[in-house]
Amino acid sequence: MREERGLHGGRAGGVRHQQQAAVQPITRSAAGGLESQSIDVGGMRRDFLVHVPAGLGAQAPMVLAFHGGGGGAEGFGTRTGLVEAADRMGFILVLPEGVRGSWNTGGQEKVGYSSRANLDDVGFVAGVIDTMLASYPVDPGRVYAAGMSAGGMLTYRLACELPGRFSAVAVVAGTMDTVSCPGVQNVSLLHIHGTNDQNVPFEGGAGQLSADAASYPPVMTGIQTFKAGDQCTSGASTTTRPAQDTSCEISSCSDGETVELCTVQGGGHAWPGIPAARWQQRNDVYVSPYFNATDYVTQFLLSH
Repeated sequence: MREERGLHGGRAGGVRHQQQAAVQPITRSAAGGLESQSIDVGGMRRDFLVHVPAGLGAQAPMVLAFHGGGGGAEGFGTRTGLVEAADRMGFILVLPEGVRGSWNTGGQEKVGYSSRANLDDVGFVAGVIDTMLASYPVDPGRVYAAGMSAGGMLTYRLACELPGRFSAVAVVAGTMDTVSCPGVQNVSLLHIHGTNDQNVPFEGGAGQLSADAASYPPVMTGIQTFKAGDQCTSGASTTTRPAQDTSCEISSCSDGETVELCTVQGGGHAWPGIPAARWQQRNDVYVSPYFNATDYVTQFLLSH
């Protein structure tokens, strides 16, 4: 699978989650200060990378960041600058690895290996969280998730199916396509999306670059679900402009949560603020050079 074509991982529901995971020995990697770990989930070895900033004290926040379809954990962490952000802002960064570059996002259509194989990605993430809480100085009240594209779709699913595990989540260029979301409460949401995304269209459906011509729900499906679950005040919102091509609408909710939607005018399928990849250049995908999504995402998460 190729991330440049926007292959957003699998989508299949009805998985029973394996909450108990066997931890394997840590293998330290010199590249980028990342530690490689693996756990067993239902008889399958699953891998993830961990970055712990030097001098980090006890009860540190933790961000789990999920790569897009066709991508990989290490490349996502370095290309977006999340590794450097962890050092700057003082949080533990966890980069889970999708099987064959894909995620099972819980949708009806099956795009990507993880969906077709009905892999238990929710159980995988639950095992990663348990492992990190047992082995690292993580504050259990400050656990966050963020994802790009298929990783963002998985992030929505995690918020739906792992209640109480996350204080806030952030999605970039994804959508909430999980079949079942019994309700989200006390979870703040940030969603960043380009108005001209041809992989995962803002208004839903299939775009010119959608994987296997898959049809996705509109962005507002997730926004409305979180607003309802967090009991956001109807009509009470503010609008900010963090960059010249980006505006954000922020809704205040019942227990201090916020639901925020940032739209990049003319933006394509991209993580704003980093150089355009070759596939984006070839397809004239606009990647905002003004809006730093990495800083905005991490500041949003850590503020909750």
